[in-house]
Amino acid sequence: MMEPARRLAVTSHPANESRARGFGEALSLAKGKHVLIALRGHPDPDGIACAIAQAHIGQRLGVAQTTISYCHELSHRENRALVKLLGLELRKIKSVKELGRVDYLALVDAHEVDTDLTDAADLEVLTIVDHHRPVSPPKARFVDMRLDVGATATIFAEYLQELCTLDPDVEEDRRIATAIMHGLSTDTDDFMLARAGDFRAAGQIIEVCDRDLLQDLSRRLIAPTAMDVIARALQAMVVRRNFAMAGVGFVSEAERDTISQAADFLVRREDIDTCVVYGIISDKYIEGSLRTHSPSVDPAVWLEQAFGTDEKGRPFGGGRRDKGGFRIPIGFLGRVTDRQQLWQLVEHAVRTALLRQSGEEPTPGLVMPPVTPS
Repeated sequence: MMEPARRLAVTSHPANESRARGFGEALSLAKGKHVLIALRGHPDPDGIACAIAQAHIGQRLGVAQTTISYCHELSHRENRALVKLLGLELRKIKSVKELGRVDYLALVDAHEVDTDLTDAADLEVLTIVDHHRPVSPPKARFVDMRLDVGATATIFAEYLQELCTLDPDVEEDRRIATAIMHGLSTDTDDFMLARAGDFRAAGQIIEVCDRDLLQDLSRRLIAPTAMDVIARALQAMVVRRNFAMAGVGFVSEAERDTISQAADFLVRREDIDTCVVYGIISDKYIEGSLRTHSPSVDPAVWLEQAFGTDEKGRPFGGGRRDKGGFRIPIGFLGRVTDRQQLWQLVEHAVRTALLRQSGEEPTPGLVMPPVTPS
């Protein structure tokens, strides 16, 4: 193993050292093997950063090959920029067989395999590293679940410090540090939701970052399509006391993140503390984002109570602290060929569920659809 040219003087907590050693020992089992890191859902900066950090550590510990995969589109321009600017290699797959022989599966920023990865059930899960609350205890050779950090990137910053410290004079190390810092920043809402461990990790990693690249990644530009969805959300918004909801109609899979951007915008209105924005994605799913400032609203619990679970008992929604999201298959409603009629059915069902969850009874009457994209 190559020794770094320089080691940053950062003191680690003994418990963190123990977990880092456990992670390293698990990766050592894959020496000479092929590990698939399967990102769940639409990859975000936190998950992407952790995946490349694990691939880097694995290479240092003798893992022969690490493939980073995803099933759904890189739908947010910020995530596409991250992949492009860092020159990352991610594979979009629907089947593990597309990769040939794979020996182990690994999960970062998630504790379940994406349901769209159809043939992953037979693979042994080597490692799971996540900061989200699991529905049931996850199973793997090594599991590190921490609910006291704001980003999974915080955990990987600790792993890097203990297992293969990044060198600020090495370009690849600077790229990894920059990705970790960006993932940490985005998942903690620019450190507004950061906890002590997140700040420690940021202090540790910032000295290795490429500051110019980090600034480029952190430019939060709003695309015209997002502006359009925000406008539709404002037009359709319904406010009940301190709760707001807005249906934005039909949104393409590539632009699904505009729904969460609209929710981020609406929750800034001074007289509301919780909002939900939702729409129909590619005529297949009802998808929505929840944002809240209320200390009494747990997004994961709130959304599960509103929309329930699927046939396997898994909640349609999930979340953490101030934000959450849900995705519900349209099912047989997708057979409706009249898009205006389909939207009215979906709008009525979602609005009814949200109003009841917020403590209001829905008002009978026809709901007109918002303007939909052409």
